[in-house]
Amino acid sequence: MEANLMQASFVDEHQVLLGGIQPNLILAIALGAEFISYPDKDADVKGNPLKNISKPEDLPSIQKILNHPYIMGLNSQITQIRMGNPELKIIPPFFWDLSGRATIHGILTTSLKLMGDNALLMLITDPERMHLVHQWITDMYSGLIHHYTHLTDFPVTSIHVGECSGTMISGEQYREFVTPYVSQLGKKFGKVRLHSCGPSDHLLEAISLIEGLSVIDTGSNTSIARIRERMGPGFEINVEPPLQFMLKDTPEKDLSGWLQQVLDENQGGPLKLVMHIEPDYSEERCRMVYDELERKKLV
Repeated sequence: MEANLMQASFVDEHQVLLGGIQPNLILAIALGAEFISYPDKDADVKGNPLKNISKPEDLPSIQKILNHPYIMGLNSQITQIRMGNPELKIIPPFFWDLSGRATIHGILTTSLKLMGDNALLMLITDPERMHLVHQWITDMYSGLIHHYTHLTDFPVTSIHVGECSGTMISGEQYREFVTPYVSQLGKKFGKVRLHSCGPSDHLLEAISLIEGLSVIDTGSNTSIARIRERMGPGFEINVEPPLQFMLKDTPEKDLSGWLQQVLDENQGGPLKLVMHIEPDYSEERCRMVYDELERKKLV
């Protein structure tokens, strides 16, 4: 349910989710990284498979990625499901529900996973190499999405780009190293839902330049008023309540105050409030948000 990737209105009891792990992990595994699963936290990979990349010929082609045993294994699973359970609707890798919205990690977020923390330094020390890697990441995600939509006859209606690490760079760097590549995806897939973790006011100008941008999905402490001012009254905004307001010991008035501020800043435009149900969250607080919106006749 993270970042509202699985939408309740696009879930069917006859669906089967295939290859449902994080998008950047699929790419890392196809590059030879070791997949690691944990009993108490998200799965991950060991190492940074593109850490020592220095020239274009070091980067594998899309065909080499598609020929990796892990990708071939996913292909085989699709065939097995079609033959053994033809009544099931297959949701292929890089999708989470039946809406047709593809899902990938952001360009910078993926380069950090594949290259390690040095990727942030290379924005300054080796920008040419970063552009090379970012174009390759864009091409690989596009190629993998097209591969699985073709294999399963699954339509693409839009793309979600989870640029979780974008808040760590400046607006100017985002505009140079992220915006052009997400714009390429917008041109290919029509609509972009852009996720940005945490306070993102300094990125709003660069984000607004993304071609095909249709939704901004942001963590708390980003100004809804600034998004609304920049993107206009009909643009969809998705936002999460601040974590501290969702805990049991937080006064209800703090959550009510935040909610009213968001509604005031939103000025009646399209808005979704997205809540992860985390272990320490109060379910009463989650219901309280819904109840207040219902009282205001907004749901």
